[in-house]
Amino acid sequence: MTQDAGSFKLEKLSPELVSVGQALPVDVFAKNGFLLLRKGHYVLTEEQKHKLETLGVTQTQPEKNVIASAAAAEEEEKRAELGPFEEMSNLYQRSRALLHQSIMVRSFPNAVLKLAQNIINMAETEPDAMIAAILLVPFRDYGPAHSVHSAGLLAFLTRRMALAPNQRETLLCAALTMNISMAELQDELFNQKEALSSLQRQDVEAHPLLSSAILREVGVEDDFWHTLVQTHHESLTGNGYPFALTRTLILPPAHIMHMADIVCAKLTPRRYRSALLPATALGHIFQRKDLEFDSTFATMLIKELGVYPPGSFVKLASDEIAVVTHRGEKPTAPKVAALRKIEGVPYIDPLLRETHHPAYKVIEPCSQQLAGVRPSYLSRLWKH
Repeated sequence: MTQDAGSFKLEKLSPELVSVGQALPVDVFAKNGFLLLRKGHYVLTEEQKHKLETLGVTQTQPEKNVIASAAAAEEEEKRAELGPFEEMSNLYQRSRALLHQSIMVRSFPNAVLKLAQNIINMAETEPDAMIAAILLVPFRDYGPAHSVHSAGLLAFLTRRMALAPNQRETLLCAALTMNISMAELQDELFNQKEALSSLQRQDVEAHPLLSSAILREVGVEDDFWHTLVQTHHESLTGNGYPFALTRTLILPPAHIMHMADIVCAKLTPRRYRSALLPATALGHIFQRKDLEFDSTFATMLIKELGVYPPGSFVKLASDEIAVVTHRGEKPTAPKVAALRKIEGVPYIDPLLRETHHPAYKVIEPCSQQLAGVRPSYLSRLWKH
């Protein structure tokens, strides 16, 4: 049964529109007009799906093809209006659905591919904003966020690498799913101060192969994808796992994924410790070039990100705390926005500074806590 509502009709929600692990293509309302779930939000459980199918109605136009085209256009318009921080939060949510509900996700490989393509698009169109979002946007669950961070860094680093488009996409798909067998354990370890138990260590060391096995179960048939997942913890030192491969047997894409995995882990705080300063984390990687990390990749990491990546915080010669907004022509002279005097309160609006000028030269990196501002205060610096 339908009811007219001007040029629209209210219809009972079609079960075909609701799939666990998929975004809703329409807004879903209760019969009294209360919004149950907005279009674009993900259906995460069977219980939620049943509730929507039982209680939900949709507001649609009479012609189905008009509905589809209008919905697609509106979705694109909404995505264009999202700032990079909101977009990163959306990526976290989608990653969580994929990692925790993989069995229930329809066409799992395509869902992961679409997420990888969205990340690539973000890296191509707003690379500085994406790196800032990786450093600044808070998350609820570590595992899904770390997967997005690793894939985002890889998308950023591979922009000028000679990779075929499908190989680049598969590399990101592997990064998004490399820890699918230990998503819950990652969240547990995120809060754990103690050393790993023997059982936890066994699970960690087995996860490259277990993740590959799970991916087989949910329809991933790409051998390159599986190879990357299985070998993303192999090390040039020969002490990696699960195969302890020597340097010559590790595929370069698997090695750069390994490097991105470690970089992002260093940049992320734990419940019991702060994140390393980005400049410090990048320095650790560069110091290990030719030993643990390929020299070309480690050098590229510093060249692309700069010494002070977007989203990191610095002290200026002007006695101010600033956030790096964009990379500069020189790795040591990024574009920044001053937030406050070191001993003062935050400015009403961030003030752009030219760090190549001696008066505003970067003196040293500092922590986000010292900056004393919330990420939401900073998000406007990277608006479209």
